[in-house]
Parts: sequence; C-alpha cells; structure tokens
Amino acid sequence: MPTVRTTMRPDQEIEVDNSEYVDLQRQGLLVEEDATEEVPPATAAPAAPEPAPQPAAVAPKKTALSKES
Repeated sequence: MPTVRTTMRPDQEIEVDNSEYVDLQRQGLLVEEDATEEVPPATAAPAAPEPAPQPAAVAPKKTALSKES
C-alpha cells in the first residue's frame, strides 16, 4: 500500500490501495514530493487574509462660490 499526501491535507500521510492511488493521481490530488519543498506542519498558522480594497481618492468638486481668474 502506497503512503501519500493529498492536496487537501498535505500535512498528513495516508495509506491508500493501488486503485485509490491511481484515482487520486488522475484527479491531481496528490502532493508531488520535491526535495527542496517542505510540507508545513499541521500546527502552522493560516495565512493572513488579504486586506479589503480601498476606494480611490476623489478630487474635491468645485463649487459655484469659488472665483477663478
């Protein structure tokens, strides 16, 4: 039985039979082990959410009372 890591839970190794392995591989759900890539531990903090987009600055409107020469 192969031991694999899935993209759904890359921090946990699971044992699967050959047909499950082929099915997970076909769906692209297996984490490909790379010697330079480390799998984060299960206790790692989640990534910080992206800040909400801020509205663009708007130039003040000219009023009828302003005098231009």
